[in-house]
Amino acid sequence: MQEYEKTNHHIVICSANYLRLKKILKNFSKTKIELNRKEKKSRFKAKFLLKKLSKHTTDSILEFSNLDSSFLNVFNIEINIYHDVELAEVKSLNGFHPNKFPFQSENIPKSEDEKSQQNRFLTEVLDTILTGDFYEE
Repeated sequence: MQEYEKTNHHIVICSANYLRLKKILKNFSKTKIELNRKEKKSRFKAKFLLKKLSKHTTDSILEFSNLDSSFLNVFNIEINIYHDVELAEVKSLNGFHPNKFPFQSENIPKSEDEKSQQNRFLTEVLDTILTGDFYEE
């Protein structure tokens, strides 16, 4: 039963991320959107590029950057969006895909819950965009 709880939790996160994206991207009516936010100490930019693959599926790339930081100033998040089931799931984060199978011979071992961590990170980024004073250029 614990495996079902894990799956249900993942589906809830992906469903909530879909709703956040739907709100940010104005019901997916745009294929490209650039948002900016300027604070006293830092400037942020969020750029979404969408590519419709089929009636039910869209690929999206989110570039989220802190323009005033030199350390990890850009996050590239590839997102699979499934419109028929209303889910949005991280495909990769900065080019790193979640591990499907744990291999012991990997040079850089990955966490068992990496997929969950990447989707929760997407939640944080989307919440930052929604609650911050981001404006469209």
